[in-house]
Amino acid sequence: MDIFALRLNKLIKENKITRYRLAKDLQCSKQSVINWCEGMNEPKATQIRRLALYFDVSADYLLGLEDETGAKVR
Repeated sequence: MDIFALRLNKLIKENKITRYRLAKDLQCSKQSVINWCEGMNEPKATQIRRLALYFDVSADYLLGLEDETGAKVR
């Protein structure tokens, strides 16, 4: 599973929400969220932005370009 899917699943679990709730809040399909969580697809840039705002994390964190502290990953 890719880093995006791992981090998204972690954020969903930490925030105690369901995939259905996330899809509803982001106004996207549940199948899209399932595909992201399973690593089958990655969202478009606009959805990554919405996810980052929703979970109050950076897009770089979601994409695996920085760690939990905000330090860039090499």
